[in-house]
Amino acid sequence: MAETDDKTGPPVTLIEPIDMTKLDPNFRKEIQNMPDGDEVNACFACSTCTAACPIANQWKYKPHQLIRMILLGMREEVLSSREIWECLTCFQCQERCPQGVRVTDIIFDLRDLASEEGKIPDAVKFLAKELLEKGQLYVVTADWEREDLDLEPEVPGLSTDEFKEILKRTRTGKIAGGE
Repeated sequence: MAETDDKTGPPVTLIEPIDMTKLDPNFRKEIQNMPDGDEVNACFACSTCTAACPIANQWKYKPHQLIRMILLGMREEVLSSREIWECLTCFQCQERCPQGVRVTDIIFDLRDLASEEGKIPDAVKFLAKELLEKGQLYVVTADWEREDLDLEPEVPGLSTDEFKEILKRTRTGKIAGGE
């Protein structure tokens, strides 16, 4: 006796289906026309980049998947992904790519596009604001910290004012809500 299951619903899949109406056919070309994106079409999803990435196991979208998403035109998903901001920029993916796809450089380009569209994580905005206000992200001020690091008790002649003024005129200034 064989039991029959009701197979009237959609098939079970391991991944979410792609909504074809949300794809941007120009996204691939946009990335391809950037200085480091000319080889993006060469990716054949071998996953060498993902195997080399020290933090890929913590990401929803692995490096080779991000490249594939670019090729498919998944602009919104790529530019909204946390992965483009969490990349360590260790260049391991790029160094090992057998096709010469400049994965890390493409991620820099993706960050630029995301920031132009205002898709910047709050943590990045916070860091930009800290950098703009203090001129550095980490200030070693405690005497015991400086001593542990074999540093002089005071930082001789440290002035971050000029650096902060320059930052105000850059993308960092925009991100932090500066000029």
